[in-house]
Amino acid sequence: MLCCSFHRQLVCAQVVPGQRSGREFAIGGRVDLNGEANALGILLRHVALLLPGLVRLRFRWIMKGLVLSCHACSNPCARALAIVLLVAGCSGPEALYRSKPGAFPVRTVEDLLLHDEVQRRSMKVRLHYPDGLGPFPLIVYSHGAFCSPAMYDLVTRHWASHGYVVALPHHLDSLDNPERMAPDQLARLLASRVRDLSFLLDARADLQLAADRPMRIDPERAAVSGHSFGGMIAMIKSGLSLKDGQYDLPGSSADPRFDAAVIMSGVGPMPQMTEDAYAGLAGPLLASGGTLDEGNIGTGEIFPWEWRMSPFTLAPAGDKYSLVLEDGDHYLGGLICREDRGGNPDPEGVTIVRAVSTIFLDAYVRGDQAARRYLQTTNIGGVTKGRARFASK
Repeated sequence: MLCCSFHRQLVCAQVVPGQRSGREFAIGGRVDLNGEANALGILLRHVALLLPGLVRLRFRWIMKGLVLSCHACSNPCARALAIVLLVAGCSGPEALYRSKPGAFPVRTVEDLLLHDEVQRRSMKVRLHYPDGLGPFPLIVYSHGAFCSPAMYDLVTRHWASHGYVVALPHHLDSLDNPERMAPDQLARLLASRVRDLSFLLDARADLQLAADRPMRIDPERAAVSGHSFGGMIAMIKSGLSLKDGQYDLPGSSADPRFDAAVIMSGVGPMPQMTEDAYAGLAGPLLASGGTLDEGNIGTGEIFPWEWRMSPFTLAPAGDKYSLVLEDGDHYLGGLICREDRGGNPDPEGVTIVRAVSTIFLDAYVRGDQAARRYLQTTNIGGVTKGRARFASK
């Protein structure tokens, strides 16, 4: 089965054996499809006229997606040509399911201020939410080291447009904090960051009240995400284990309330991790990175890009996915985290990351079977014309 996206609809084509019946065709005329899908049907119908072995096309709705079934006889040329034409019509990152903005307008609270009694500090939060009633799942996002939460808007606002509330805490090292991090805060930075994420999960009611119109956050569905150092923080919340002495604050360890994790440019083995640190990453996880995304932990040693994919390669099998961008760097060309870092701007890379991550979130936070089927059956490398390597285990 091959799948692609047309105007927010998931379109899949399956070629199955059928009986030869001359040049008679049935196109699902009772379903009013968008122009691109109709054009695809017309294209395949013309193929059938040229190759009588492809005898019948039919559109039908399955769950939340649109499925195109191509019933063919045993003629291998007809089947192969239909598949080639479908791939040609559905290629490029923008053909990915969920690559386009979702149905919800997005509203943003720039500087919500919440007070954490445990840390005795008031923390700024950047909040994106769909303009709708909900209930919407919550995603808590941890920014990279010395980065700005606003620099992730290209990804996080996209999630919000697809029906997620996204809360981004300004950690102690956020560039947007009114005061720079004090030297004594550096020692507790890791524990503080990890606690920040559970603190926001506990603060759902405050997040709801911050919206300028009625909006409900789903109390049962949540995901954690982060980039770089923030990716490590999200991994800890998902079960990555550190050596004793790292967790010196309540809430600064794993939190089973998170249903899934999206790890952008995560980290590999580090001295503060236990020997079997990745064994605890048992839940659904998507790890993304790029072949220009080298690792650096401040010791002078540079790790190859594969080190960044350790959340996938070293985690136990089961609902794990890996997305690697060919020639993708750590900052997607300055479009995330820090605009003064990275190579040339990479909007194509942003499109791929936010599309695939949205599909993953739909599959494992919302329980959307069509999204899960897309992850499990679609040749994402082919759809992106080789820009993305995609694997699962």
